[in-house]
Amino acid sequence: MATLSEIKRLRAICEECELEGREILAKYTDEELVDLFNGIGPESFPQWLRAALDALHPSLAPVAMIHDAEWSESDGRRETFEASNARFRRNGCKVASASFGWWRPRRYKVMWDAFKFARICQRFGWSAFLAPYESKESGGAA
Repeated sequence: MATLSEIKRLRAICEECELEGREILAKYTDEELVDLFNGIGPESFPQWLRAALDALHPSLAPVAMIHDAEWSESDGRRETFEASNARFRRNGCKVASASFGWWRPRRYKVMWDAFKFARICQRFGWSAFLAPYESKESGGAA
């Protein structure tokens, strides 16, 4: 979904904003991240819907990239799942603060969206988080 130049741009934002968990991205080449990063929303969403979410929430793309990398390395533990979702919320707030001044309503919209997406992941994402772990455990490819 993302291009190579988009992945490079998102990596730079992760570093500039000092997003939590950005270290995980060092394990992957830009080409690997092109395949790994599916944008905002679960892989089960149709591509047109994820593209629409990405267009509506471009500030959260670097946050989602870290989140996707974390979930691809799922260890099947509830604590890891919860920590990843909480990190999504905190990173969303960091990106919003770095991107928009305190006087801009967009800042608070991005923060609210980060909170909503993290809550949605927490409520409905457990099976998606488990899938890569279960695939590794059964000897399949994630």
